[in-house]
Amino acid sequence: MVRLKHRYILLDILYPDPSTWPPAASRTNKNPLSKSKSQAQLQIHSPTSDALTPGLLAKMVREEVSLMFGDYGVGRLGGAGAGGISVKYLSPATSTAIIRCPRASFRLVWTALTCMSQVPGFSEGGSKRTTRACVFRVIRVSGTMRKAEEEAIRRARREIVRLREAEESGVLEGLLGGLVDVAGEESTPVTGEDVVGDVMMESEDDD
Repeated sequence: MVRLKHRYILLDILYPDPSTWPPAASRTNKNPLSKSKSQAQLQIHSPTSDALTPGLLAKMVREEVSLMFGDYGVGRLGGAGAGGISVKYLSPATSTAIIRCPRASFRLVWTALTCMSQVPGFSEGGSKRTTRACVFRVIRVSGTMRKAEEEAIRRARREIVRLREAEESGVLEGLLGGLVDVAGEESTPVTGEDVVGDVMMESEDDD
């Protein structure tokens, strides 16, 4: 019996808006505030509409492969009705998906994902469907579902930590960045590392 081997493609759906990217703060200032960075990060990783379902995403990938590679691409996927592509995981909240495809044709799927630039959505009133510009970014290609899931969890945790650090550094800059001395002249900006260093030195002196 022949064992069919597959590949699992972990991908992100990103939403960089050309009209608002890069942010205005980064265009005018070489060192933009952390608040604008966190807002830009949230904008790029914004949620996906519920109009995108696992079945619809698999259909979109198959159609893109057929458009780019014709009958050769469809045959490499196992035929039109063989179901060679399936979406094993799709999270609209985090805009993350895991696609399973035949090992011999994962590069065709990767190429098709790179060329896809739209996802379905709903209008503001929710009465009709629209399309939203996006970018499909392939993060990892693995031979098991478990490795793809572990990578998705690791990246989600890293993004949360990054946003928290950006918010905390923004608060410290707002509180300590514009200290003024007694003479009325602006003093050297104090960073969070300086404050932590001072606290450590004070604790050592107390000991």
